[in-house]
Amino acid sequence: MRQDVDVDFARYVRARQHQLLRAAYLVCGDTRLAQDVLERALSTVAGRWERLRDHPDPVVRQHLYRDAVSAAKRARRDSLSAVLAAEKVSDGRDRDPVPGWEALGPELRAPVVLVHLEERGAAETAEVLGEPEDRTARHLDTAMSLLGAGSGRELGVLLDRSSQHLMEVDLAERAWATALAGQAVRRRRILSGLGGIAAVGVVVAGAQGIGRDTTPPVPPTPSPTRSVLNRLPDGTVYASMPREGKEDQLPDYDAGLPSLIDPRGRVVSLSKLRSPPSTIVAVYLRRAGTHYRAVLVPKDRTQVLVDELDLLPVSDGAGNEGLPLGPKAISTDGRSVVFAQPGAVVRLDLDSGKVGRYVVPAPDLEVAGWGEGSDVVVRTPSRSFTLDLADPAPRAVPGPVPAPATEGLGLPVTELVGETMTAGRWSASGAYLDQVVTSPVIVRGEGPIYQGLVAVDSEARTGRVLIAPESPDGLTGRFVSCCTALGWADPSTLLFRSAGYDGSWVLAWNVETGRVYDVTRLDEGGGVDYPRALALAVGSRG
Repeated sequence: MRQDVDVDFARYVRARQHQLLRAAYLVCGDTRLAQDVLERALSTVAGRWERLRDHPDPVVRQHLYRDAVSAAKRARRDSLSAVLAAEKVSDGRDRDPVPGWEALGPELRAPVVLVHLEERGAAETAEVLGEPEDRTARHLDTAMSLLGAGSGRELGVLLDRSSQHLMEVDLAERAWATALAGQAVRRRRILSGLGGIAAVGVVVAGAQGIGRDTTPPVPPTPSPTRSVLNRLPDGTVYASMPREGKEDQLPDYDAGLPSLIDPRGRVVSLSKLRSPPSTIVAVYLRRAGTHYRAVLVPKDRTQVLVDELDLLPVSDGAGNEGLPLGPKAISTDGRSVVFAQPGAVVRLDLDSGKVGRYVVPAPDLEVAGWGEGSDVVVRTPSRSFTLDLADPAPRAVPGPVPAPATEGLGLPVTELVGETMTAGRWSASGAYLDQVVTSPVIVRGEGPIYQGLVAVDSEARTGRVLIAPESPDGLTGRFVSCCTALGWADPSTLLFRSAGYDGSWVLAWNVETGRVYDVTRLDEGGGVDYPRALALAVGSRG
């Protein structure tokens, strides 16, 4: 075990520690005890990190919940409601504790937290707690009876509120140091126990004339370096993204964005500013109840919340909910942002801070974005509309949805994802890939390849793909529709978003060379608070 904390371990802990701490707190009912339980669970994983790095969650969860139940029983602490009440008095904040929670022992709280806060199934809950399913079911029935009829519907919300006041504590280095200390103690015990045996072994070896083999070890043969560009079995040129969670090991690419876009960072309200920010580099959405609100990202300055504009989610003809911000939402001068809304396009003018609303005769608008000049193009699943916002009374002019750039090229693409971005001769978008074609290029230690990006050369009438290998455990890895095109940093370098278990990133793909670069991370919390949707004000978004 290395002395300095492993980078992947630290990233994992910082992504999960707050959620795990809240779970331990709900079971234990005491903040300090919950921290101790979590640190022990993390140190156990730290000591076995090389074996667990690809799938640490089940081990952490088992140690956390089982230890939390045992520790709470031993400590005989006050009930959770009493702790919450005392803390509410101390800082004046209403925790909205769960009614009846004080009646539950830790062995009843644990399955309730797993099922209603973490939304685990019955079989997984029983496995985490190390007990038969029928016993878990009895504990759940008893707990729900004590909490009151009908409490299951809102129980997850109440549990979330009851623990959201907890301050996050960084346990990465502490857990690693605890694992090192425990390993050193075990090593000393083993060495002291084997000391006498070793001495006898030396005597026997000398008597038998056994000497040490001094032949130097043969160094392992290095694996051959794979070319950045390769070919799929059908002849399609492809490049590969790194495994999800390894993005920060890529070389950096400066696209004019901050090194981190943090949705939990400080924001100022637009309504409280004397004037809107002069320049922005990105916009993302933040959930606000049933609505969304836009957050403007200036480079190297505090983010700005557009607090007086509530945006409804959009939906397609099948009723699937979507986000009202598309990747082409920001005008080329960076001074206007447009949003799709049911039956309308909303425009935020950053010069004046005013909002305009323009009617479009379609309730199922999916996305709005800037086209040429002052034109805004808005699309439904089956048609598009164009509005000239330079016109004092713009009218929505209907038109067809353009054919996919991949049509007729024979690429191993089953479906496009997100918007298509064009710069010069290249067009690109997110894509689902034909696994029959991609499966032969899966390397050892990687899971299936079913998504990524596709780029089409309009002059040569050819295309190439960027594949996104998945984690072999099937539980971690990139999310569905993980990769979406955001714009072109230059005529051959695509900026795109990659979202997964370990984080959300803006990456850059040079479609000519196949190389992939790290541009910026979109969160600090390992996916818990990813910015919802994203539009960039850098590069070309044609």
